[in-house]
Amino acid sequence: MTRSRQAHPYSTRTITPPRRTRDGGISPAWLLMQAAQLSWEIRNILLLINGMRLNLSEELQIHSESSDMLINAAHATAIMEARLPLAPAWGSGRPRSRSIFAQAREAGTNPAEVRPDLAMVHPPIDPHFTQDVDAAMRDDPDPHAQCDGTTLKKERCTKNIVTGIGSAHCSVHLTPAERQRRDNLRAAQDRQMQAIHDALDDQRMALAANWIDRYGRRPHRLELPSPPSRPRQVIPFDDDAGLTLSEEDHAMLALYDTGWPALCPRSAEIIAALLDCPRGTTADLAEIAALQTPQRWSSGEQWLESSIWDGIRPPALALPVAGEVPELDEHPAVQVLRRHLHDDHQAWECWNTGFATLVEACDDPPVDTMAELLAFWQDIGILTSEDSMADEPLWALRPSLPSPWRVTYARGRHVQPHVLASALDHLLANDVPLDPGLPPREVFNLIIAPKGESAHGTDMATRDTVSASS
Repeated sequence: MTRSRQAHPYSTRTITPPRRTRDGGISPAWLLMQAAQLSWEIRNILLLINGMRLNLSEELQIHSESSDMLINAAHATAIMEARLPLAPAWGSGRPRSRSIFAQAREAGTNPAEVRPDLAMVHPPIDPHFTQDVDAAMRDDPDPHAQCDGTTLKKERCTKNIVTGIGSAHCSVHLTPAERQRRDNLRAAQDRQMQAIHDALDDQRMALAANWIDRYGRRPHRLELPSPPSRPRQVIPFDDDAGLTLSEEDHAMLALYDTGWPALCPRSAEIIAALLDCPRGTTADLAEIAALQTPQRWSSGEQWLESSIWDGIRPPALALPVAGEVPELDEHPAVQVLRRHLHDDHQAWECWNTGFATLVEACDDPPVDTMAELLAFWQDIGILTSEDSMADEPLWALRPSLPSPWRVTYARGRHVQPHVLASALDHLLANDVPLDPGLPPREVFNLIIAPKGESAHGTDMATRDTVSASS
């Protein structure tokens, strides 16, 4: 019997392809790995609910075959991304995913050296279960040896020995000591298998909770107001209605097209104020924004001094620390609730850190209050001031707004490369629309280009390497 595989972990390289190609398009390799990951998750969801009220054995069998094919294709993509030596392609055209494994072996490389960056791993179990199995095992002189016992006819037994317990006999002729060692090994293996099954069940429950959080709940952030009522596809002048889109409506549509509202916390309050007052002083905008939620803000000054994260943080429920109330901790609903709170907090931390990094990449001071957020919008060119008879200037949206890509490109030469790389990752993670007049390659090249030099033709994949090393 072979030793446990946990005692000899296999060394592999995990390959993560970039999300975008060097031309700014979506990476096919990255999409394939996402499809394989989602297929694996669907299989585990089916395994979790199978037998509850439905018999999903046929669906599981069909989906498992397609899931295995996708996982194999993702592994083949990892081999290609790792640039392992491959034998010449068989025939004409692009090789199939299975032939890539054969080509790699023919070229003398091991396909198992790399694997795709997928979460398809068995959950860890308590090490003492594996230690108990290893302690119960005994080395066999020859796993295929013949039993030393004799039959009732006084002939040599022709059966093979019981392997894994250092036995010299088959299961029929075991000595009392050998029988005890066999029972101990079986009991340790049963405990290990039960621990693996329990860990898999917990993993599937966590996956189900993650799905509920991802697909069954709204993101815990403020809702953005709807853009102007006229659809974007309508031409500025309508012969039938005799109406035209105003300059403010065009500017508001341009703001949504840039993607800034999804990146700036509490931007919904500023946009709603601008819809009610397209041109106004800072005090005017603050008063209108404060009136939107009178239960929170009593004046415009209080609104200006409030934190940009006020009301956006995930809710903090008064749950006791895990372990203090065992009966409560054992309840499945409480376990799911704890995971939800943890995931919400992680999502908020990513948004908080990402926005702070984006502000730093724009070469601006930190933004903590709503007044500083207005100043940030003015500095990057979203808001513009107009002359006024009053002491304060009138604020309004600029007719042509710069996209986040254009702002980071214009100011990225003044910040550290790792800050710019983190900001660009934040833009990609939030699916910010690309700037049609600025290829993403130009923005990414700022990370690897020396100060004041051009970096045309560099590989966008270098972004991950530079970001990790920085």
